[in-house]
Amino acid sequence: MYYLTLDDVLEIHHDQITEFGGSGEARDKGFIEVALLRPQTGYYRDIIEEAAAIWESLTINNGLLMATSVLVLLQWKSFWKPMVYRMLQATKA
Repeated sequence: MYYLTLDDVLEIHHDQITEFGGSGEARDKGFIEVALLRPQTGYYRDIIEEAAAIWESLTINNGLLMATSVLVLLQWKSFWKPMVYRMLQATKA
C-alpha cells in the first residue's frame, strides 16, 4: 500500500498555488505529517476509513495557509479514489 508523503502533499500544494495563486507556505508541516500518518496507525478497518481519517485530519488541521480544501479533493481524486476502485475490483474477482 502506498501512502502519501509530506513531499507529495507539498508538491500538490505547490502545483495548486502555481495554477490558482495564493500563499505557497506551509503553516505547520507537523500538522500535515500527523494527518498523513493517521491512516497508518492500524486503527482503521479498511481503506474507506483510512480515506475518511486523512480527509478529516487534513481539513481540520489546516497545515497549509491556502488551498487546503482543494488539496484534499485532489488527494481523493489522485490517490484514494483509484485505490478504492482497485480494492473493489479485487473483491469481485
